[in-house]
Amino acid sequence: MFENYLKIPVVLAGLMLLGFLLPATAGAQSDPDKPQMVDLWQPGDSGQRMRIRGRVTSIDGRPVPNVVIGFRHADSEGLDWSYHMGLVTANEKGIYQFGSVIPGNSHRLSHVHVTVDHDGYQYLDTEFYFKDDPKADSEHPNAIFLEAGTVEGETMMYGRFDITLIPR
Repeated sequence: MFENYLKIPVVLAGLMLLGFLLPATAGAQSDPDKPQMVDLWQPGDSGQRMRIRGRVTSIDGRPVPNVVIGFRHADSEGLDWSYHMGLVTANEKGIYQFGSVIPGNSHRLSHVHVTVDHDGYQYLDTEFYFKDDPKADSEHPNAIFLEAGTVEGETMMYGRFDITLIPR
């Protein structure tokens, strides 16, 4: 089932919890080194909140700046796709972050769709999964580890998903 995904040039790295604990807000940042924060979570959403952060690089390891990354996923019940979708732009260092809820798995494993279309690079359409999902292969290269942290009294799950792009 995952054979095709093994060919996708996505590199996963370990969790960098300290970076997630720094405050982030939606929209423009006063610090150009901080990545923009796009939060797909809305007040009233059920389910566990998460924040995902990563870095976009070329296959030679250099950061790819200003990449627009698309995310979409089901709600915590695994059903509604209507508002858990959005775009985030990586900063000059190729770093991005977004927040949402952990998607449910009504028909298959929990996952988040990721797309990248950037000049000079091959189009990327992939997914990432969660290692603790009972339907997931925890050894799959697109399975990410989530770690709990508490910010302002709320438990948040933090994970990292790095993206490697192939030049055209």
